[in-house]
Amino acid sequence: MTGRAAEARAPVSTNERGSMAILMMVVIVGLMLSALLIPVIVTQARNTRFDSTRVQALDAAQSGIDVALGMLRTSVTDGIGDSGKLPCGPLSGTVNAAAGTGSSAAAYQVTIEYFTIDPLAEPDNSSRAMRCVAGYGTFDTASGATTPGFARLISTGTVGSASNGSTAGRTLTTTYVFRTSNVSLLGGTITSGPAGKSTLCMDVGAPSAPAGSPIVLQACSQSSPPAAQQVFAYRTDLTLQLLSSISTANPNGLCVDSADTPGKPRGPVRLAGCGVLGAPSYTGQWSYNEKGQFEAAEALSPSTGALSGLCLNAIAQTANQAISLGVCGSSWLPALSVGPGAAQLPQWVNASEFSRCLNVPNQLLGGIFLIDYPCQQNPFAGAKTWNQLFQAPAIPAGQSSVTGQISTTNGLSQCLTSPRWSGGYVTVWPCVSGSAQQSWTIHDGDNSLNQSTKFTVVSGALCLGLSTPNALAPVWSTIVVETCNGADDQKWNANPNVLNPTVRNTFER
Repeated sequence: MTGRAAEARAPVSTNERGSMAILMMVVIVGLMLSALLIPVIVTQARNTRFDSTRVQALDAAQSGIDVALGMLRTSVTDGIGDSGKLPCGPLSGTVNAAAGTGSSAAAYQVTIEYFTIDPLAEPDNSSRAMRCVAGYGTFDTASGATTPGFARLISTGTVGSASNGSTAGRTLTTTYVFRTSNVSLLGGTITSGPAGKSTLCMDVGAPSAPAGSPIVLQACSQSSPPAAQQVFAYRTDLTLQLLSSISTANPNGLCVDSADTPGKPRGPVRLAGCGVLGAPSYTGQWSYNEKGQFEAAEALSPSTGALSGLCLNAIAQTANQAISLGVCGSSWLPALSVGPGAAQLPQWVNASEFSRCLNVPNQLLGGIFLIDYPCQQNPFAGAKTWNQLFQAPAIPAGQSSVTGQISTTNGLSQCLTSPRWSGGYVTVWPCVSGSAQQSWTIHDGDNSLNQSTKFTVVSGALCLGLSTPNALAPVWSTIVVETCNGADDQKWNANPNVLNPTVRNTFER
């Protein structure tokens, strides 16, 4: 064998230690890169889940709004809205429980608040929400109203727990406007005796008292809302209707009536069937007069204005005392929500104190203030006393306001006069042409106006409104001008039928 052949068959010596080191380095670098990528991948997955659940949570919140709206719209009895069937909330439920279980199911939680005024009309108005009592319905502790004009729905949608990458939840807020009417906004107690000094009220014994039941005095209900057997509505035909008496069998309800003893002093008054609104029996018509009495009508009162001289009367201020038709003596104080009866322009009804009207106290001109007094009534509009009648220029067709003087109707050329500083008392003084203090801008409810401006009466930049009772007027609110804020006490002759059912002001917060 030659040396070349032996060399060809000799084993080749290799050293792979360097290659192994490189391989290990590549593996380690790969592992490190993988470790660095894992948080990125996890974060991306969480972000994807977060984005996905934000959409699902918003859908869940909208589902909660839809469920609540459905319950509001079906709160009816015999086709008429029934505040006793309104849901008080909170409402909750799941949206896609069939597709996912446990924490993966989308859910909603809805809070419902009811208001007599637009909840966006005043800032920070949550404290003005009506009470809602399951099975009874809504009640406004300030005015005594039982029918809401607005519902605010706050719905929060969630998808599982926020700790696993889901959104913490999304919240939608919307306002539902009820269709309301003048009749449904009425209802309150009627207190006997001097204003602010009595604790006895008209009572019929039970919410379902039948026709023929006597009207008596009982301790005024202290519950909120008050006991139904003490809640009456002063309707536009001057009848006093027991609200709880309205039913399918008795759609017109029962009213306070003297039919058993018309014209007989000391004759009892009882519940009797109300006629169709606008066609009352004269024995069921009661005119609130300047002395705070409910005076009975006569058959010819609607055409002559002459009243009977007899009134709802209680011969003693004690519980169980029957109320009779007698010589006028007893005075009565309707709650703010009882209603304004047949009051209309040129009477000026306040929207907050809904049973009271702008009034010159005791018909005395030159006084230092005016008051908001229960609206005075008569079946014949021309027989009402002048101290609640204020004539203003008519708003031209196609316009939403007019500026001019507001004067009494007693023929003495006396005009509503503003002090032109906030909190100052409004008075009545002889009219002066061109007087800035006697120039008022009167707004109606036209949709071109914002909510805070509708039905306001403005002097300069100040609105005609109410102050709380004080030492000068310890019972009645006084009339002042103050900074305009859209509150109900700054609205006059507001039309309660302007609201139609709608959903508005939906936003996410």
